[in-house]
Amino acid sequence: MTPASSGQGGRVVQVVPLLRLHHLGDRRFDYLVPHTCTDEIGLGSVLQVPFGARTVTAVVVAEGPGGQSSSDLRPIILATGEKIPSDLMVLADALSRRYLASHESCLRLVAPPTARRKGAARTPAVRRSWVRVEASLAAEEIAAAKLTAKQQALLECVPPEGGPISVICEKAGVGRSVLARLVDKGILTLGQPPSTRESEGPSVAGKQLGDRQIPELTIEQAEAVEALLAAYAAPGPSERLLWGVTGSGKTEVYLRLLARAQEQGHGAILLVPEIALTPQMIGRVRERFGEQVATLHSGMSQGQRALEYRRIGSGAASIVVGARSAVFAPVHRLRLVIIDEAHETSYKQEEEPRYNAVTVARLRLAPEEGLLLQGTATPSVESVRTSEEIVRLSQRALGREPRCEVVDMRSQGPGLLLAPYSREALAGTLRKGEQAVVLLNRRGFAGFVHCESCGDVMMCADCELSLTYHSRTRRLVCHHCGRTYDEPTRCASCGEGPLTRGSPGTERLARELRSLVPGERVFQMDSDVLTGGRQAREILDAFAEVRPSVLLGTQMIAKGHDFPDVTLVLVADADTGLYMPDFRAAERTFQLLRQVAGRAGRAQRPGRVVVQTWNPDVPCIRMALEQDERGFYEEEMRTRARLGYPPFAEMVRLVTITADHERARVAAGYLAERLTPHFSSGSVWGPARLPVMRGRSRWHVLISDRDGERMRAIVGQAVAQLSEPYRRRGTVLLVDVDPLSFG
Repeated sequence: MTPASSGQGGRVVQVVPLLRLHHLGDRRFDYLVPHTCTDEIGLGSVLQVPFGARTVTAVVVAEGPGGQSSSDLRPIILATGEKIPSDLMVLADALSRRYLASHESCLRLVAPPTARRKGAARTPAVRRSWVRVEASLAAEEIAAAKLTAKQQALLECVPPEGGPISVICEKAGVGRSVLARLVDKGILTLGQPPSTRESEGPSVAGKQLGDRQIPELTIEQAEAVEALLAAYAAPGPSERLLWGVTGSGKTEVYLRLLARAQEQGHGAILLVPEIALTPQMIGRVRERFGEQVATLHSGMSQGQRALEYRRIGSGAASIVVGARSAVFAPVHRLRLVIIDEAHETSYKQEEEPRYNAVTVARLRLAPEEGLLLQGTATPSVESVRTSEEIVRLSQRALGREPRCEVVDMRSQGPGLLLAPYSREALAGTLRKGEQAVVLLNRRGFAGFVHCESCGDVMMCADCELSLTYHSRTRRLVCHHCGRTYDEPTRCASCGEGPLTRGSPGTERLARELRSLVPGERVFQMDSDVLTGGRQAREILDAFAEVRPSVLLGTQMIAKGHDFPDVTLVLVADADTGLYMPDFRAAERTFQLLRQVAGRAGRAQRPGRVVVQTWNPDVPCIRMALEQDERGFYEEEMRTRARLGYPPFAEMVRLVTITADHERARVAAGYLAERLTPHFSSGSVWGPARLPVMRGRSRWHVLISDRDGERMRAIVGQAVAQLSEPYRRRGTVLLVDVDPLSFG
């Protein structure tokens, strides 16, 4: 870092402060460059500048004055020495236009990790966020410490390797003062989390070809690799869809492409949809390429991200594996982006800028040569329609497609989650010493609680959403805002009726499974029990070692996992997402069923899939179980073409949010009136009311048009003119280009 306090020069630069202040819009501010650091500052430089009474982080976006009076200019305080690469600066501009987002929000995406915190303008302090039991203490010394009940409860929640302070305190149900007293007693020690290297296993530098033989490709894999390498070598950007059934060996195809990029001195990015899947994929890639591999995802600490970012930026790592945000990694000579499980909605960010990593990858590669590869067993309808070329893997590398069976829940007895047929299938699997995966895509013990007398459903006071009962904490929880409530013994509405819990979730099913299977053989995996990617890996590793055993979870268990002894997949309720107010509901149900079915029979033992449903004749469920991919996609294409949905049109969603119900309605109505004359009949839908969230009313307007560029230009102009007047009246105007959710 170079201080810039001595002497002022005549050079002026325009900067954008990284402040998340919507009322600034895309304003730029002029600053003087002092003589002491004039050679260090250029386009993309990260600086510290005075802004009002404080010092903030800013990025240089242009040379020369932007219109401010030279007599009002203030000098830059510090040049941090960090710089956003020129290609990422261009990308930030493109994202701002594509997603109708502020330039500042897009610069934050591409800025170094140390510059992204709001108003960050100081060297980050080392945070001691990890707690461990003092290794030198004997059990007798701890026993002699005369701990209180709360201290003992906290101590029992600290795993051998330690854990995050916030998570452990929450798990023990105590405050940080209890932890502080244990630290004072010398029983616990505070420190930093394990490094990325530790958390993802030992380094395998040099352990490439010699220690483990690279598997031989199947005929289909070899043909796919040949076709994709030809696309990679072609001039200009290329895009391909690798559509391979589960277990067909897509990962090995990825590794061959990464090897070619390495041979030619090019950089590559491999994206995975979930943090929980990142360590598993990193292990595969690092085993092949050693220390050339870096990782980036939101589960890492600020320090970990900064270290990996510097490795990538210096060229020490040329392959990046990570979740959505890794698409912005400063990879040198980027020529290959692979998006695994490309159909997953987690590639879409739900806060400004609301980008999709697939689109970002397309924009990054557009100015250069290179290949964007989307890999999936269940592609989105959009990718099937728009891909330049589809490369198929129709056969499993090992094993064969499982047998699928339907249990019609309409003919089953009440009370239990698992039908007798499903219970017998599970028992038979466990008797043979094999493993089973059980999917229920609903968290908690019960999805809602209602009165038997008046039918009233308990709702969140701040959100118009039903509360979920969690048996571990014996509390009702709003899964949107996080607010918790005591469960009353009687209905709060009529004061008489007893309460009944409906829509069973994973907690309830776990209890039922443990009545059939010894508890230590049931492994539960959902966001209620996970605190990060490390814990996910521990659960999966433990499940892999135990025979027989059951892995129960939500949709996160449906993808990316390879357990050769899983011979049964049991779907407890195939209908959970079927009737959501979303035109993609059928597609997502089809994808989830096909994905989870792919966990069974991946080795030599035959697989079996048992699906419980109240709607066995619904086309998406029937086609998923019959493995009728062609029929499903053709039917979806016809429906969407008739209704004008993507991929036959592009969409923008505008949401007005305010504490005043009438003001939200009027603001959305004015948007619809203003936009309707610019589009053909039926292209502007709404305004429509949405459920209240966190005490704020919401209305939305949808715009759909075949000419996406024209639509975004018209909508962007309206948003630019209305955002600030709306803000002054207390109304937030949210813009979502290419929306994936509508709630």
